[in-house]
Amino acid sequence: MTDAELLDLALRADEAGWQKLHQLCRERGMAERLAKVLERGATQEVDEAHAWASVLKQMHPGLHVNLPPATSA
Repeated sequence: MTDAELLDLALRADEAGWQKLHQLCRERGMAERLAKVLERGATQEVDEAHAWASVLKQMHPGLHVNLPPATSA
């Protein structure tokens, strides 16, 4: 899976896609990779990126994801 595909799965997938990504991110290395991809590529979908950052931090304590502030509704 390329970084672009990983980012697209995180930010635009349906529930089945999110479940697949959640399973992949059980592995710390994949979670770290997604964190880096979100940091580089989550410009428009900041709220979705923050949601994934929260999931990753819960799954892997100590994992940091540096994102711009979330937008308010």
